[in-house]
Parts: sequence; C-alpha cells; structure tokens
Amino acid sequence: MNPLLHDLQKKQLVWRAASIEQHKERVSTGYQTLDKALNGGFPKSGLVHIKSLVGLGEMRLVLPAIKAQAQKQFCAFVAAPFLLNAEFLIGEGLTLDKVMIIDITHDKHSTEQKLWSAEQCAKSGACAAIFIWHEKLQVAQAKKLELAAIKGQCLIFLFEAGKHQQTNLPVSLAMSLSRDNRDQQAVNIKVDKQKVGWPLPSFSVKVPYKARMGSPMHKRRGGSRHTLQAANIYALHSKPS
Repeated sequence: MNPLLHDLQKKQLVWRAASIEQHKERVSTGYQTLDKALNGGFPKSGLVHIKSLVGLGEMRLVLPAIKAQAQKQFCAFVAAPFLLNAEFLIGEGLTLDKVMIIDITHDKHSTEQKLWSAEQCAKSGACAAIFIWHEKLQVAQAKKLELAAIKGQCLIFLFEAGKHQQTNLPVSLAMSLSRDNRDQQAVNIKVDKQKVGWPLPSFSVKVPYKARMGSPMHKRRGGSRHTLQAANIYALHSKPS
C-alpha cells in the first residue's frame, strides 16, 4: 500500500467503504432501523454531519445514543439557535448538571469562537457529546473537529440547515433529514456518507416525544421545585436575529 494512503487511513481521514471490519466499535442510536442502516449505530467518536431543518426531530434522533455516557460526562451545546428546553432534556435522559451551554457573541468573530469552543470541548475528554449549529463549514474546519472528537473520544453532532450544504466534508458520518408528511413523529433519513459501508437511500424512522413540550417554567401538578429551578437556569434564551 502507498505509504501516504496508509498514513491517512491510520488518521481516519480516508477509509474503504467495503471494509466493515475495520470499524467494529459502534454506539447504538436507540432506533433499530437506524442501527441497521449504520451497521450497528453511530461511530464511537468523530464528527457527525446532519443536514436538517431546525426542529425537524434532529435532537430526538441523536440524544438516545449518548444517554448512558451523559450521566458521567458533559454534553455541550454550542450556539444553539433555539430555546433549549430543560424538560425535554430530562425526558431524553440527560442530567441537567451535566449540560453545558456555550453562547456566542454575534460579531465578525462568532464563527471562530463557535468552532474553537467545540474543538476545545471535544479535545478535553470531559464531554460525551458536543452539539453545534453552523453553516458552510470548510474542509479544514471539519477536519479539525473530526480529529478533536477522535482525540477526546466523543461525538460532535454538527447541524446544518443552509441551502448550500457541503457534501464532501471529511466526517465520520453524514446524514440528511427531511419531514415525513405521513407521520409527525417520524423523519426521513438519507445516509450520504459513512465509514462503515456505503451511502443509502432514504428511509423513515419514528422519533416520538418522550416529554411534554411546554415551557420549562410551566408549573405542573406534583412538579418538583428543584426541577423547575434547574429548568430556569438551563433554559437558553432566544438570540437576536
């Protein structure tokens, strides 16, 4: 084998799609259909690129995979474009004192701040997963995030909703999500790129809500004051457009 190609394979920058045995360690997504499509689940570490409209069900799709690890390590949300509902996170099995929210100042340096924050969280080894929202990611930027995730043995979920979405990024997994008009609790998934196996045509996965999606400060009968206080602390406020 060419020495350069061998070196790139060791760094997980290129791979042979037909050689499934070279990537045995997988993390179950919590959805049997998706696990089958991904030959066992998400990669144990690396950058997962998800092209999806915001609020389509993308968080319900990925959170079950990191539920167990999130009890011991942090989950970092970087520049989330929506209100982060604590009740929803609790319903998905996350522990609020392990949730870290990183807000970014909207100025000319916001892109660098966002990517730098995600990279540092990944390399620290303290995070089970990092969730970041960004458009028009460059190849060099994706490569840095991929290597940082592998070094810290965590997953970075990068969500992109822009019209001009990248398809050739050096990532561990790339998927496109679209709305399933037949079922409001289901999403259509197309596997665009994966290290284990080949791209796949679209299929549907049901991702039901596990918590009542109301205001995190909505007082319910029998609700814990501690839970409501925690929800208030960890709610992410809307950002100016």
